[in-house]
Amino acid sequence: MTKKALVTGASRGIGAAIARKLAKRGYEVWLAARSAQALEATQKEIEAAGGRAHTLVLDVSRPEETEAKVAELDREVGGLDMVVANAGIGGSQVPAAQQTFAGARATLETNVMGALATLLPVIPGMVERKSGHIAGVTSLAGEIPLPAAVDYGTSKAALSFFLASAAADLVSRGVLVTDIRPGFVRTDLTAKNRFPMPFLVELDDAAELIDRGLASGKRVIRFPAPLTTAISAGRMMPAGLRDRLVNSKRPI
Repeated sequence: MTKKALVTGASRGIGAAIARKLAKRGYEVWLAARSAQALEATQKEIEAAGGRAHTLVLDVSRPEETEAKVAELDREVGGLDMVVANAGIGGSQVPAAQQTFAGARATLETNVMGALATLLPVIPGMVERKSGHIAGVTSLAGEIPLPAAVDYGTSKAALSFFLASAAADLVSRGVLVTDIRPGFVRTDLTAKNRFPMPFLVELDDAAELIDRGLASGKRVIRFPAPLTTAISAGRMMPAGLRDRLVNSKRPI
């Protein structure tokens, strides 16, 4: 029986790359994002390569609508086997003193509430079937406090915590959980950044690392190695020393 997957934010970048990899592995893929036109382009690309894909217009910044649409899709297809909550927005890149509640709320509602609205509706069915895989695309930025990243880092750390908690509950019940934590990946989104992006990873390389990790059921996929090593070392530093170091490199 053909496995079925849903990937949000699948019209471009990491989401589209993950969807292409899943389709290549034989999944029937539902591509979700806000732009129908962009989704159709990804769909055609997958179908031209011999895969099966469908489109679903979905705006995860509207969590209640997202929950309803994902639940409906899950029922219609008889249970999704894989759900990847990838859709999200980048950080505002403003210092804490300039961060507004409205801006922080928009980031958190999309990156946290939108992801939970994507994943939570499918979990009961997976538990009942004792089979399934949920994943969320977080970020290495959620592992270490950084100046000018209070909203984005907080949102990604929150989603990582949810995924770790879900894994503790679900893995023994037959449901795999994966936290995908990339560093900087070359996409249209990161092309807008006006600050140094150390160890920038090409999109195809990122997609390969993610797909291999998903296929093997890894709980956490972290890359690139040089950046994960640096972050792990930074987390072991005294907070004062770490703060001085990251502030010396701050983009603004």
